[in-house]
This record gives sequence, structure tokens and C-alpha cells, in this order.
Amino acid sequence: MFKWGIILLLLAAMLAGDAMGDVTTIPALQDVYISMGENSVSVYNQTDILLCAVNVTDGNGTKMISYPGAPAVQFDISGLNITDNDVAVLVLKAAAIQKQKDPVMVALMSIGSDWDESSDYTTFLVNILPAWNIIKKNDATAMSSNTDGDSIFAFDVSKKLKDARAKGDKISFLLEAISNSSSEISFLSKESSQGPYLVIMPYPETLLSNQNMQNLSLQLDQTLELSENMSDAGLQNPLVEKKIPDAGRIQDSKNNTILVFPIGKM
Repeated sequence: MFKWGIILLLLAAMLAGDAMGDVTTIPALQDVYISMGENSVSVYNQTDILLCAVNVTDGNGTKMISYPGAPAVQFDISGLNITDNDVAVLVLKAAAIQKQKDPVMVALMSIGSDWDESSDYTTFLVNILPAWNIIKKNDATAMSSNTDGDSIFAFDVSKKLKDARAKGDKISFLLEAISNSSSEISFLSKESSQGPYLVIMPYPETLLSNQNMQNLSLQLDQTLELSENMSDAGLQNPLVEKKIPDAGRIQDSKNNTILVFPIGKM
């Protein structure tokens, strides 16, 4: 039985490898952060960080909110073939996180891709208009969010990526910090060599699905046939266990059967 277990494990490992498929990673093509203060808009490119921040201050009894940093990230997806069974995740690494007493959430929304790092702020305003519409409608279904608080931020963008691939060769996102108090996250940019990435992979299949069970049965039949051929040829059969010697049987006080093997015949 031990040898059968080894064979099954090896076959299962091969089937698992076939089921997982390949993982595709796509680095950011463009990334900037946009400062949207009370009286001005600025675009920062070619920096080592992508500032994602919100300033919350009290003014005459009302809260004044500004965004000194909102990262915009763009990816080239021209060579990507994504299906309904694929999972796509946007990952970013934070170099530093500063916050006050309140938790901070980072929201991610799709924006237009007609921009590059040298575009002026008016071009960015036009491209981020879809994100503002999402915020105004408070449409949570069009947002992805991350609230874990560790240094790795991950966002499910599977549907966004499939929709964008059906329309063109690029996809862009805007990130926004949301909190009841001032907070600041410094994401690493592509210039830091640890910038944003898209990670795409097939959704893992159940190891013993019907197809895999059929494959497993076929391979076991082939193994048994090989074993029988080796036996017919007078070779040692790796699947034949050592024969157990005849044993006597006795009953204990509770009528349980106990096997007793003759000494010296093992």
C-alpha cells in the first residue's frame, strides 16, 4: 500500500501542475500622482513614490477635505488574453503609512487611458472624470478597496480588466485615500523597481475534478499494465507487496480476533 500511495501522490502532483497553468505579471507602463488641493491641481511624475493621501480639517464647524496625493497608474494589456476563468489582481507596495486615530481605506477606480506621464493636469482631469462620476453616485460596485493596513495592497480587478481588454490595449486606475482624519500612504512607483503590477492567473481547478479523475484512472491503468508486463517477463514487480505468512487466530477475553504469526517465517 505504501508504494500505491507514492504513485498516487506523484500523479496528483502532475495533475495539480497542469491545473494551475501560467501566472502573468504586467508592470506599470505609466504612473504619477496628482495633487488636488483647494486652489490648484499638480501632477508629479518620475518620482520614487506615489503619494496617496487625504487631508481632513475642521473649518467653521464643517470638515474640509483635500487630496494632496491621488496615484494614477496605467498598464499595457495589448498582449493579454484574459478569460472568464482568470483572476486579475493589482498589487502595490507601500513604503510608509501615516495615519491618525481613524482607519484608512484605499479605493480604486477605473479611469481613461488617454494620458502619459508628461500630460498636463487638464488631460488628467478629463481622464479621471469617470472616477468622479463613480464617487458622486456612491457606486460601490465600481470600486475596489483595501483596508488590511499592511504594506502590500491588493485589489481585485478581474472584471475591470476584461472590460478594458474588450475595448482597447490599455487600462488605467486612480487610487484615493478615504478616512475621517488625515492619512498618508507612500506607494512605491515603477522608478523604484518595486512599482505596481498586474498579476493574472487561471482560477485554480479542483484537483480531483471529473477530467482529472479520468486522467488519473488512465495513468493507473497504464501503470498496472506495465507492472503485469514486467511480471510476465520475469522481472521484479514493483507493485507486488511481500506475501504475508499464514497466521493463526485466537480470541481474547472480549471476543476480538488476534492474528498470531509463526516466529521465523516473516
